[in-house]
Amino acid sequence: MTFHRSYHYRHKPRESHTKAVAAKVSPDQVAEEIFFCGDPHGSFDHILQAAKEHRPKAMVILGDLQPPAPLHEVLADILSFVDVWWIPGNHDTDNDLFYDRLWRSELAGHNLHGRVALVNGIRIAGLGGVFRGQIWMPPQAPNYMSAGSFIRRIGRGNMWRGGLPRRHRTSIFPSTYDNLLEHKADVLVTHEAPGCHRKGFLAIDQLAKKLQVKYLFHGHQHEDRHYPTYYGFTPRGVGYRGIVNLKGDDIVPAQIDPREAMEYAEQAQSLERVERAMFKRLG
Repeated sequence: MTFHRSYHYRHKPRESHTKAVAAKVSPDQVAEEIFFCGDPHGSFDHILQAAKEHRPKAMVILGDLQPPAPLHEVLADILSFVDVWWIPGNHDTDNDLFYDRLWRSELAGHNLHGRVALVNGIRIAGLGGVFRGQIWMPPQAPNYMSAGSFIRRIGRGNMWRGGLPRRHRTSIFPSTYDNLLEHKADVLVTHEAPGCHRKGFLAIDQLAKKLQVKYLFHGHQHEDRHYPTYYGFTPRGVGYRGIVNLKGDDIVPAQIDPREAMEYAEQAQSLERVERAMFKRLG
């Protein structure tokens, strides 16, 4: 392990050329040209519309895509003028269809998980998926260091398609995390939230600090969040189906999380019942 300290905070093989990736321009110069998209959860109309209206050079989707068809088909109308990248979210391995529509699509090579890529002159590092207790739940020490060590433990009978069980293909392994620690980047994109979020992980902050990024964008929590700058970088939570630019400005405002909408509706109905009962007694 190269960064043991990170384990004490809660808070496809990779290309060998990533260490040599270098930024060609300042992040501020391309703030309007790279968009970051919060969890789509199967809906891509807002992404297509924003791309056609604003014509960014690149878009990065922050996980939980769950596309209704192979990703390159879903985004076919914009791929001629927008460079689309993505990281997986925990729901992208919910079933075989979601998995195949991403990892077997023509955009499979634009998966940023566990690597650094040059996107419109900006070095973007990606850490998709989530921490899961069976593998690694910071600040606890990991149970398995790599996909290989986990496969050896579970045996051939529990494999999926000859390898890692499907669900754990969106689990964060320490070996992937450690690989990123060896690089430098301008931006870190993650599905999990950093430690400044109440459900986040300081391991994400430590990674961003080690990468020396200026910006961090995350999805997963379905919350549109502006955080203060700390450790030298500015985190930004991109909400449910929201889109922001590199400066964190809203391009498409986030939608309310359906789970929260249902909760609000239930609360409103409960309040209405209480009010009716009170008026009935008063009458």
